[in-house]
Order: sequence, then structure tokens, then C-alpha cells
Amino acid sequence: MPTRPKRINALPKMTNFAAVRPRMLTPKSKRSCLAWARVSNIDPWHRSRGTVEDETQVMATAAEILTDLRDLERKRPSLMDFAVAGTLTERHVTRQIATAITRSYRTYWANFEAGFIHLHRVAHKHLPPTPDVLRARATIKRVVQMFEQSSEALPTNFIWPLLMGCCEEDDFEDRAWMIRAIRSMQAFACNAQPIADVLEEVHKRQDATKVRADVRQVSMDMFNMSFAVV
Repeated sequence: MPTRPKRINALPKMTNFAAVRPRMLTPKSKRSCLAWARVSNIDPWHRSRGTVEDETQVMATAAEILTDLRDLERKRPSLMDFAVAGTLTERHVTRQIATAITRSYRTYWANFEAGFIHLHRVAHKHLPPTPDVLRARATIKRVVQMFEQSSEALPTNFIWPLLMGCCEEDDFEDRAWMIRAIRSMQAFACNAQPIADVLEEVHKRQDATKVRADVRQVSMDMFNMSFAVV
């Protein structure tokens, strides 16, 4: 298994942000970008599960998705590491641009990391969390803390990483904190409150059975509908 790339801790002084151009998507990177949809395609709501043949197919697909996620992680732009760490300053770009880039990349990175948790809960529901899952959970919490420390409101598209991260959270205080963070977005996201309610019920079921609960099933049981999470 390839080792993770070393994080870059300092921004080169002569970085020319105006010269940064998006790369053309190769077939492989297109597969990576579609990872989240591919995870949904192997969940029990979109295909048969439960037989040896079913689970063998799911395991094979999950392995491909995991490979693509790791490949996409390795190919991330260096700028992302600087932005997520909050090291972009007026020495590099204007304050407004630095703020926008930092906010965007932090939101993207948290959502990207949530993909590892989503994949594990769908494909490996019965297995303990992997290092990828534990790292993703820690990253999501760290990014939320960064927003709080800068007194910034969380973007509404932070509901998904909070939902995924909290589903795998064991610490009761951290659970409550993450659920409060979701509820705080109610003014901008009408589904924030019911999703937080679903999350609380997910924890009740998981604590009682010691088995991961299907978020969509819990939502159907409580509201007879599932909520779109962007």
C-alpha cells in the first residue's frame, strides 16, 4: 500500500496563483470524482445485498472506490494543504481571496474525507473502523474547530461531513457538539433539524445493538422519507 504524501508546511514565497489552471480530467480522475455516487450504488437501497455473491461484488467495487479515493488524495493540489491549514495570508494573496480559498478548500476537504466513512458504513458495516475512517473523523472535527476558532459560520454543505463523522463518533460530548453544529444551520438549511434528530436516533440504535444503523432506514422509520444532504 502506498504511503501517504508528506504534508507541505510552508508556502513558497514566489507562488504564482494566477498561473494555476485546472487540469483536464483523465478517465481515472473522472472515476474518482464519481466515487460518492458509486458508493450509493452498492448500498442496500440500490442493489441486492446479503448473499455471498452480492457481498463479493460489493467488496470488489468498494476496493476499487477506495483505490480511487486514495489516488485523488495523492493528486490534490498543494494549495489545498496550505488553505486547510489556514496558512494563506496577505503575504501571498489579498485577504478576501485567502479567506474564500480557505473556506472553499476546508469545506471540500471535509466532504472528501466523509467519503471514506460513507464507503466503510456501506461496504463494511460489520467491521471496526479502519485508519482511513478514524483519520477522516478526526479531520472533520478539526476543520469544524477551525471554523469555530475563526468565528465563521459553517457552510450548509458541511451537514454531510458532520453527519458521517458523528455517525462514527464514540465520545458523547463530541457527538452532542457535532449535532449542535448541524442544528445551528437550521436558518439556512431546512433539513438541518430533522437530520440532527435522525442522527440522535442513529446513536441510540447503535449504542443499543452495537451494530451500525442505516441512516436512511432510520430516517424512513422516523419521517417516512429520507432527506437530501448536499
